[in-house]
Amino acid sequence: MSENEDMNSPNRLAADPTPLYFEDYAADFKIAGGAYHVSEALVLEFGRRFDPQPFHTDPVAAAKSRFGGLIAPGCLTFSIRQALYNQLPCRPVLVAGLGLESLDLATPVRPGDVLSLKVEVEDSRRSKSRPDTGIVTTRQSVENQNGEPVLTMLAKMIVQARDAG
Repeated sequence: MSENEDMNSPNRLAADPTPLYFEDYAADFKIAGGAYHVSEALVLEFGRRFDPQPFHTDPVAAAKSRFGGLIAPGCLTFSIRQALYNQLPCRPVLVAGLGLESLDLATPVRPGDVLSLKVEVEDSRRSKSRPDTGIVTTRQSVENQNGEPVLTMLAKMIVQARDAG
């Protein structure tokens, strides 16, 4: 992977994203977007650097594996999820991430896949100890060009509220 390779501007942020406060995360809140093309060069480079399994780093060996070809490391898929999140037109007024309740990698990501992201609110509640914030749980799904989920997760975060409740 060369320095000049675009790689879909993976660190590109949406221009002037709309801030989302705790109150914006209603039960029916949903957002989707992004398009990230996964190149063979990215899979190979990431695999060689961070997860040197033959099905991530060697096209010949990968073809003979149970996957029948190169697949992206799960940690690369998770990183692409973040790049897609950064491209959404709105962003939480984040105080802190609290972690993941689940993370599933249902379908392998392959070179040539085009990934997109869906985010929806699973739960939200105002913090009892810090009423100027709320705890929001989102269900996030990264899907390939066929609409197949390649990564699903439940993520919890603390989000700033507009008012102290």
